[in-house]
Amino acid sequence: MAKEKKINKSNDLSFEQHLDRAKDIITKLESGNCNLDELLSKYKDGIESLNFCSDKLNEFENKIKIIKDSSKIDMEELQ
Repeated sequence: MAKEKKINKSNDLSFEQHLDRAKDIITKLESGNCNLDELLSKYKDGIESLNFCSDKLNEFENKIKIIKDSSKIDMEELQ
């Protein structure tokens, strides 16, 4: 149940917050100042944030395509 709460809480973060979180985790992992358990936990959290960012970017890309396609149709109607 604690894991579900953590996942739900991280999904409440914005794209920018997830990106900052991933950057912080990368810095921490690269520093080498983590024990093995913390390393695995941080890695998992980092992957979660990067997946969130990737999904959000794909969503935005699809929205941009829809907007571009609809504006092409509007421009064709004007001609």
